[in-house]
Amino acid sequence: MVDRKTKTTRFFILFTINSQPSTSSMSLVHLTDFSDKLSPMLVKELRQGMRARSFTMLFLIFQGLLALILLTAGASVDSNGAGTAASGIIFTMFSIAVLFIQPMRGVNALSTEITGNTIEMMVLTRLSAWRIVFGKWIAIVSQSALILTTIIPYLILRYFFGGMILLGELVFLTLIFLTSMALTAVMVGFSATSTKLVRVLPIVGIIILANVVPGFLFRGSFGSGMSFFTLSDWPSRMVVFCYVAFITYFGWCALSNGTSAIAPVAENHSTIRRLIALGLACITAFAGLHPDFAPEAVAAFLAIILAPAVITALTEPAIVLPPVCKPFLKRGLPGRVAAAFLLPGWPTGVFYTSLMAGVGIAGIAVATVSKPHLTFDSEFAIVCLACFGAILLPALLAAAFSKQETKRFTNFMAFLVVSIALTVGVVTLAGVNNHQDLLWFFIWNPPVFVAMLAGSHFDHDTLLMAATVVDFLILALLIVTAMMGYRDYDRIFVETEEGLARDAKPAEPSISGI
Repeated sequence: MVDRKTKTTRFFILFTINSQPSTSSMSLVHLTDFSDKLSPMLVKELRQGMRARSFTMLFLIFQGLLALILLTAGASVDSNGAGTAASGIIFTMFSIAVLFIQPMRGVNALSTEITGNTIEMMVLTRLSAWRIVFGKWIAIVSQSALILTTIIPYLILRYFFGGMILLGELVFLTLIFLTSMALTAVMVGFSATSTKLVRVLPIVGIIILANVVPGFLFRGSFGSGMSFFTLSDWPSRMVVFCYVAFITYFGWCALSNGTSAIAPVAENHSTIRRLIALGLACITAFAGLHPDFAPEAVAAFLAIILAPAVITALTEPAIVLPPVCKPFLKRGLPGRVAAAFLLPGWPTGVFYTSLMAGVGIAGIAVATVSKPHLTFDSEFAIVCLACFGAILLPALLAAAFSKQETKRFTNFMAFLVVSIALTVGVVTLAGVNNHQDLLWFFIWNPPVFVAMLAGSHFDHDTLLMAATVVDFLILALLIVTAMMGYRDYDRIFVETEEGLARDAKPAEPSISGI
């Protein structure tokens, strides 16, 4: 007969065994948390972002409005136009959510870490600057992807309205999402700047985009326009491919710029960025030999490649340390020559800009000479020179009047805005007083050439010569200023070479080793 004490002991043993979680329940517990393979920065940002009121309210309002408007659209529109109206509503709501609201959530992504003095703590961990920026970006993109998955039921409902071009609408939906990824990258990259005005500038473009896209979708051409996105012919495939490549490149440039802003000075992110831009420019220049690649197309592609690379190179702080110079100086004279173009800092950025300008001119010349049936377009050349000068002039002013190295990009953007505003004011004044010759006094501001080209009062050959001379003078002054700033690099080179000599010198045997 078993006594009461033995029964009690057996009861507690059985209770303990049954209370232990099984293997299946343990796996379910692990499924409720993120995997350890994910980046800690991504996990942190996802947890904070998913709990934020901005995302929660956006998600709930988006779902409620989309369901309400879509269900009422079928009753208010005839059967022939119900499908087009449903597609317009779905894509308009999705565009507003991911092209406007979601990217704006990254406007303070890095600035909050910098102002809160928490970026230093992140850098001290194993997280690199790129992983910090990438984690900030991918967290917002993941939330946009969640919104993307929630519209699938509405697309199924839209299918029953009829007239759905499945492939076209799926491609268009993908392009909207990829555009959202690029805009989010731009906002996250610009959030590393200390000036709020610079961080607000990309919002203007996002607002314009958010206003244009819904207007396009509601114009009634939505249903017929989807046939372009079926990618049934070669031109549509090339347009979509070039657009995806364009937004990918711009997004990568923005994230790379944000990485350089928060990275330690001893890290070099400029060289790889400049080499990639230089390689893409050379490929585009050689592509001008193709008979179907017009000079205008070559110039457009070169402008897309050169604009972010050149602006970033011309506004980088001229702060270089021996560890950054060491890989270049190890290679002797070729390394020194490469250092003059690829080292971080605006002085080398000026030399790099001159090199890129030479590649661009060569590419346009090759595309023009290889097609004898084409005539030289002076108007197109004037526009190219005016755009190039519009970048050089603010860079020259920023190089001359920036007392703090970290404020060069901010000063560049301020001078660029002033230059454009001055052009608009002068053109307006000349138009009101009917004195077009007044614009000749402001040709030192290259954007004026575009306004002069629009009028019929000026000879195009004269404008072409004037634009060439102005750009050459601004670039020459910029090169002289860069050569003066490059003197500080020589001191760093000497210090680096002394360190290399010490490392190459064999160690002398100690007394204890004799």
